[in-house]
Amino acid sequence: MVDSPNGSDAAPRGGDAANGSDRDFWIARIGSTIREHRTGRFTVEELAERAGVSAGLISQIERGIGNPSFATLLRLASSLGLPLATMFNEPEEGRHNMLVRKADRRRIEVPSQGVVMELIVPDTERKLGVVSMRIPAHFDGANTSDSHEGEECVIVQSGSLVATVAGQEFELEAGDSLTYDSSLPHWWHNRTDSAAVMLAISTPPSLGRAH
Repeated sequence: MVDSPNGSDAAPRGGDAANGSDRDFWIARIGSTIREHRTGRFTVEELAERAGVSAGLISQIERGIGNPSFATLLRLASSLGLPLATMFNEPEEGRHNMLVRKADRRRIEVPSQGVVMELIVPDTERKLGVVSMRIPAHFDGANTSDSHEGEECVIVQSGSLVATVAGQEFELEAGDSLTYDSSLPHWWHNRTDSAAVMLAISTPPSLGRAH
């Protein structure tokens, strides 16, 4: 299996040490979250078979040394029955706040593909999920299609995207929104040479499992 469905290894945004440290923290956090939810339920080999990824890659991710693609994270999260937004969780107290400053958003970057997600709500233990997603140029999410209970609304904030819902395509430009039953298979495709940014809102909060 090729880990990056695009075949592209987009460089992480920004080259300073702070960005690198933040990225390393989240890669380690993703690995520990996957290990926490796998342990006692599946062996590494069993999860690998369920998700369609190699056991070696899962082992690397759990140890914080892997560089998983967005598609790989979606497969793992789906196989564990988790919304990908769960990866935003931090082991800290006082998480039930109301205010989130822009500079304090929890952020996950998938360096192998340039996908960046920022949590807009304070944490994932809400009735509503809100995530800002940066979709890189030429990203094709067709092989990460999924479905889950609830309803979603997405708003394209910049660039343009093509949404496919139950086989029907919708071309969205900046300012356009799309609301749909998230139990229908859906995914995103950026057919342009520029990144696009969208705001994705879901209830219940299951963002990340089907994009």
